[in-house]
Amino acid sequence: MTFKITLLALFLSCCLACEKIELVKVNQESYPLPGDQFFPEGIAFNPITSNFFTGSTSNGDIVKVNVQTGATNLFASGIKQDRTFCTGMKLDILNRLWVCGGSQGKVFVLESDGSVARSWDLKALYNAGFVNDCIIDNNYVYFTDSQLKKIYRASMKDLRSNIEEWFTFTDQQIPNMAGANANGIEATSDGKYLIVVVSNQGKLFRIDKATKTATEIQLNMPVTSGDGLVLLKNMLYVSRNATGKIFPVTLTDNYTKGTVGDGFGENLLFNTTMAKAGKYFLVVNGQLNRRNPPGPVLPFSVSRVAIP
Repeated sequence: MTFKITLLALFLSCCLACEKIELVKVNQESYPLPGDQFFPEGIAFNPITSNFFTGSTSNGDIVKVNVQTGATNLFASGIKQDRTFCTGMKLDILNRLWVCGGSQGKVFVLESDGSVARSWDLKALYNAGFVNDCIIDNNYVYFTDSQLKKIYRASMKDLRSNIEEWFTFTDQQIPNMAGANANGIEATSDGKYLIVVVSNQGKLFRIDKATKTATEIQLNMPVTSGDGLVLLKNMLYVSRNATGKIFPVTLTDNYTKGTVGDGFGENLLFNTTMAKAGKYFLVVNGQLNRRNPPGPVLPFSVSRVAIP
């Protein structure tokens, strides 16, 4: 009986969460971020609290923003937590925020109050390059490295264990070139595959989690400058930073072929990552191409973009 009650509670909880997601009201077209050197990158959205999180690539600060009121607060200080760089981030089922440390090569797990639950220095452990983005499935968190031919993996349920070098690949499996390589990462709903975008080549790869086999997804056109990814059933949305647009890619059922559609999104400024919030994407205007003069367009912001 206890088992049945637990299952029912989980089912009701999931239903309420799904309903809440659809009822989310993203009230503003643009959400200003603090500071004139913030240069945001990653984003994670909590549909239950209506808050999103984004972090700075300049000082490692993470802010929390409410999509209904626009209220913005410092969630976690970079300098206090020895974090100088933030890139991709995701929330797990325990409402903990997993944060990639970019060129610093670190990974942080933050509790719902902003305190550090655990951190790892992947430069010290594995001589990591640029820890760029992450995705969470039922058991693990996977991380891309844009400079090295590696994908790291952490146990979501056991923070005591070390992050592992889960997949070290060759150029024959996933070719690497100068510049930003493996970047955005997603997981398919069937639990079988990861999908990774290689930014500088505009290629997508399907990685079988059971066999660690990498298969290039055949596209009708490249998605160069591909950054953040969002997968909704068989539609993969690719945020292509240098284009200022988001591009839909219709994937076949086995994720081996894709048709790239027309880009959408207005007034985006070197858009990096994005998160789904109801019928919108919350898109980070990273402006990472404006670190030098003439400098960024202020204020930094996250944009609301309707999903076609």
